[in-house]
Amino acid sequence: MRLGLLKRVVPLAMLALAVGAPAALAATGPFTPGVVLVGFRPGVTVGQRYAIERAAGGDGSRRLGPAIRATGHGRVRSQEYLEPLALRVPNTQVLAVVRRLKRDRAVAYAEPDYLMQADAIVPKTVVMPNDPSFALQWGSDNIGQSIPFQSSEEVLGASTPGTPGDDDGAARAWQVSTGSRSIVIGEVDTGVEYTHPDLAANIWSNPGGIGGCAAGTHGYSVVSDTCNPMDTDTTYNGHGTHVAGIMGAVGNNGIGVAGINWQTTILPVKWLNSASSGSTSSLIEALQWLLAAKQAGVNVRVVNDSAVFYGTASSQALSNEIDTLGANGILFVTAAGNSGDDNDNLSVRRYPCGYDRPTEICVTASNDHDELPSWANYGPNTVNLAAPGASIYSTLRGDKYGYLSGGSMASPQVTGAAALILSVKPTLSPAELKADIVDNVQTVPALSGKVISGGVLDVCKALPGCESQASAGSRPAWITPPTITGTAQSGQTLSANPGTWSESPYAYGYQWLRCNPGCSNITGETGQTYTLASADVGSTIRVLVTATNSVGTSEGAYTQPSAVVVAGAATFGKTNVGANSQADPANLKGVSKYALPTAGSVSKLSLYLQPTGSSGQQSFRGVVYAESNGAPGALLGSTNPLTVSSTSAAGWYELPFAAALKLAAGNYWIGFISGTTSEIFAFRYDTVSSALDYNTNTFTTGASNPFGTPTTLSYEISLYASYTAE
Repeated sequence: MRLGLLKRVVPLAMLALAVGAPAALAATGPFTPGVVLVGFRPGVTVGQRYAIERAAGGDGSRRLGPAIRATGHGRVRSQEYLEPLALRVPNTQVLAVVRRLKRDRAVAYAEPDYLMQADAIVPKTVVMPNDPSFALQWGSDNIGQSIPFQSSEEVLGASTPGTPGDDDGAARAWQVSTGSRSIVIGEVDTGVEYTHPDLAANIWSNPGGIGGCAAGTHGYSVVSDTCNPMDTDTTYNGHGTHVAGIMGAVGNNGIGVAGINWQTTILPVKWLNSASSGSTSSLIEALQWLLAAKQAGVNVRVVNDSAVFYGTASSQALSNEIDTLGANGILFVTAAGNSGDDNDNLSVRRYPCGYDRPTEICVTASNDHDELPSWANYGPNTVNLAAPGASIYSTLRGDKYGYLSGGSMASPQVTGAAALILSVKPTLSPAELKADIVDNVQTVPALSGKVISGGVLDVCKALPGCESQASAGSRPAWITPPTITGTAQSGQTLSANPGTWSESPYAYGYQWLRCNPGCSNITGETGQTYTLASADVGSTIRVLVTATNSVGTSEGAYTQPSAVVVAGAATFGKTNVGANSQADPANLKGVSKYALPTAGSVSKLSLYLQPTGSSGQQSFRGVVYAESNGAPGALLGSTNPLTVSSTSAAGWYELPFAAALKLAAGNYWIGFISGTTSEIFAFRYDTVSSALDYNTNTFTTGASNPFGTPTTLSYEISLYASYTAE
C-alpha cells in the first residue's frame, strides 16, 4: 500500500500466483506471507470456527485489535457485526487457504493481508522561502503568494504565484470557530511526534486504562504493541507528524504553522513502520483500537487514514471495518492516490477510497489554482472532492517543518474541516457530516467530471453560520500589499507602509517577524517601526499587516522579505528609539557625551526623526566635539547637510561625513544642528539626567568652534555614531 503522497519509488513487484488461481485473486498485489484475513458469519461458534480453519490449512487465528461491542445503529446492525481475524497459515499457502475458506458458507470473507508502502514527492533539494510560516500555508489562505511546486516527481519547481481565494476557506471559517478540544480526531498513520512544540497541546492524553494503557500515554502503536505512537518515519521525516499539523497544529501560538483546528484533540494510532509500510491487518487493528477507545468514552468523531493500497484487490475486512466506524458515530476520511489514474477503473482503483461506504469520504489533491496536479487520482463516481494537497507546509519530526505533496495532505484538510464543523454542530451523524462537506464544495470547471461533487473543499460553506457572517458586511481587503523601507543592518530601523486597502479601514495592526528560513513573531514588536538587533543578523524580516473597519479586521497581508540582515558597523550613542518626542526648534545645536571604546574611524551619525504633521522641510548636520573638562570643547568634525521633507516617514536618517573621522578611544560629544525652520520634525528621547548640552547655532554659518556655553537638559536623544575599529 502507498500513502497518499508522491515520491519516485520502484513499484512493488507482483507476486506470481499459482496456476489455476481464481480470477478474483488474479489481480492481487503483494501481501504478508503466512497470514489470511477472515470473517465468519453471525452464529458460527468458536468450535465450528476452529474446525473450519484447521480444515482449510490454518493454524489458529487472533482477533485484530481489542474487542468491541456490536452496535445497533446505521448500516452495521448488531447481528451482522463480523469480528476481524488474522489466521496463521504456511507462508506459501496463503492463496490456497483463501480459496478453501471461501468455499465454506460459514465464511463471510477470506483474503490475503495486503501490504502497503508510503509514497510522496520529497524534493532532492529544497530552498525554503523566507516567509512567515503561515504565509506558506496557501491551502488555508491563498492570497496569491508564491509557493514552490513540483515540476517533476522529485524536484521542487520555481516559485509561482497562486490564484487568490483558491484555498479551503479556513481563514474565513476561523471567524466562527477555531476548533474544540472536545472533538477527538483519530489518526492512523506512522504515529505522531507528540512532543513537537506545535502539536503537544493538541495531542490526546490517556486518563488511564483506555486500551490497557497508562495515564499520560498518547495513543497506541500496533507496530510495537506498546502505548507509544511516536513517529519514527524516516522516508518523509514524519509522515504522520505532517498530517497531524495539517489537521491540528496549535494556532495563534506565535510559532510554526496553524492547523485547520487551532485547538482539537488528535489521538494517534501507529500502524505504519519507519519505512512507511504496513498491512491490512495492522490498519484494521489500529481502527479497532480507536473503536474500543470510542466505546470506552473517548469522543472520537472522525478518523484520518492517508494511506492507499496500491495494486491490491478489494478487502471485505477493511470495508466492513469502515462500516463499523460509521455505526459507532465515526466518519472515515481517506486519500484517492497519486498515480494520475481514474479510480472508477477497477484495474487501477485505489483502496480504501474505492469502497465507497456511506460514512467514508475519499479526497484527491488540488493545487493553488483549484486544479488537479497531473499526479492526482480522480474519479467522477468514486472520489468525493478535492482539497489542497500540492506543496503543503506542515510539521515534521525533530521539531521541524517542511513541504510534502499528495492525497496524504489533502485528506487531513477534509478531516480537519470535519472536526471544525463538529466544534460548532457536534450532533451531526457521520452521514450528515459527510453530506455537509461534500454538498458544500466550491465548484470549479477544472473538477467537473473529475470528482463526484465537481469541486474543492470549502470549510466556510460547510461550517454553520460562516457564510452568513462573511456576507454580513465587508471587512477590508488589501489592494496593494504592504512594504518595508529601511536598511537591513543591525542598529537600523525599518518602517512598514500598510499598503492600500478597500472598505475604508480606520486602524492598522502590525506584527514583525524574523525568518531563518521559517518565520516567528518578534515578541512585543507590534508598532509601525522596528529597530534591527544583533539577533536579526543572517535572517530576513517581514511584517504582517491587518486593517480594521466597522465590520471587523481583515485577513493579514505580508510584506515581501527584507534583504538578509547584516551586522552593522559598531556604534556608540543611543541606538534605541526613545519613548518621548519633542518638536525640533530652528538653529539648535545639541550634543550628548558617549564613550568610544576603541580607536576607530567614524563614518556617520544617525538621527531618529518623526514628522509632526506640519508642512515643509528641515535640514540637519551631525557634529562631533571633543571632551573638555566634562563639557563639549573643540569641534572635531561636521557631516554633510541632510534635508528632509515633511512627507517623509518616521525613522533613522543618516548624516555621513565627507571623510571619516579618525578618533582615539575616549569620550566624545556627538549631536546635531537643526536648520532654519521649526517643528517640522520631532526628536525621540528618553529622560536621562543632564544628558543633553545645547545652545543656539545658526545653521547657515556652520557649527561653532569651540562649542560655546551650553545649557543642560535631561534629554537623551536617539542619535548614535557608526565607526570601524582600527
